[in-house]
Amino acid sequence: MRISTVTAAVAATVLLAAGCGGDTKEQAGGPVEIVMWHGQEDASAKSVEKLVTRFNETHPDIRVKTTSGGVTADGMLPKITAALTSDAHPDIAYLYGSWAPNIARNPKTADLTEFVKDPAIRWDDFWASEREAVTVEGKVIGFPAVVDNMVVLYNAKLLAEAGLEPPGPDWTWDDFRAMARKTTDAKAGVFGATWAISGSEEAVWGLWPMLWQAGGDILTPDRKKAAFHGDAGQRALGLLRDMAITDKSLYLDSSPAEKGQKLFESGRLAFFMSGPWVLPDLQAAGLDYGVVPLPGTGGNHETISGPDNWVVFEHDERRVRASATFLAWLTAAEQQLQWMTDTGSLPIRASISELPGYQDYLKKYPGIDVISANLANAKRVRPPTTKYPRVSSFVADAIAKTLLGKADARAALTEAAAKTDAALAVPGS
Repeated sequence: MRISTVTAAVAATVLLAAGCGGDTKEQAGGPVEIVMWHGQEDASAKSVEKLVTRFNETHPDIRVKTTSGGVTADGMLPKITAALTSDAHPDIAYLYGSWAPNIARNPKTADLTEFVKDPAIRWDDFWASEREAVTVEGKVIGFPAVVDNMVVLYNAKLLAEAGLEPPGPDWTWDDFRAMARKTTDAKAGVFGATWAISGSEEAVWGLWPMLWQAGGDILTPDRKKAAFHGDAGQRALGLLRDMAITDKSLYLDSSPAEKGQKLFESGRLAFFMSGPWVLPDLQAAGLDYGVVPLPGTGGNHETISGPDNWVVFEHDERRVRASATFLAWLTAAEQQLQWMTDTGSLPIRASISELPGYQDYLKKYPGIDVISANLANAKRVRPPTTKYPRVSSFVADAIAKTLLGKADARAALTEAAAKTDAALAVPGS
């Protein structure tokens, strides 16, 4: 569908949604200025800014001002939460899907449920997991931004120098440990893999698939108690502890900015657990890399996927309407193919694969086909609870203690579970 048609249809829809009794003075002024905090870095930031410039040039009635928000995506939730208390919030912000239950509770979070019903937006063209991630108790709080999943990237040169063949799709976590140990040369500053110990979501992001593969889960089904500290969790974290302390094959990254990608780009990591967003940087670095699904447990190669959202916040009706119009344009297939080509991200709409430039996108990023196919291994999501950020922080602390040798896996996870149970027992936020 032509983007001009989409934008016109959305404009008609949002005006209808505003109702005939709206403030005509508010609706009559223009252009409408809206602010977006994108939280992106490097190629992703450049792509967002390029697309915003294109929108501003073709939509004189709306002007979008874009900034990182002063934080990366990892730090956006506390930044937004603080801004909402003082009316210093943007109109749009990039937020992880797991944060949707938290942010939807705020009365300043806009409700776009009626807006996305317009046929021109083609809401059903987004993957079901994305629509679920941006909808909280029937309230649509924004538009899907990114869908991804975790894979392992490997440095082909380092594996060859160690006499290793690239891992196959059926490899295991024991294979991962053995190959990481063999490629480590600590004196030369080369490690098999890396793990974050900075207390961020980055630390737990890779542990959850290991837990799920082994039959464990993060919380109990009723989401009232921790479940991650069981046998599956202890085995997963125990393996990482053995890699860090016994094998010394894990580079423990305590930097808030996370050095893992830079280490991998510079040829100092054999394996890097990450996702499609790193591919443009690896291309720019000229790295000879390969992509493979996560190691498996008993043939289960379950991964983690985190659909992220462009969330809209209220200032006035006119700005909410303008934000919805802009996001309908930004998330349309043509703009998304540009974003994907610039950043190496995955398609957020089914129809994108039908565009003429899609095959060029696949050729640009060797391995992107593996990552796209790996979406089939993304079977579960992080718990949709407002308490998840606290649960994540407790487990991240447990990981750091364990990998630094300050506690064993069982003790660290048991402590994190007790803190989790106490947090979940508190009503509300």
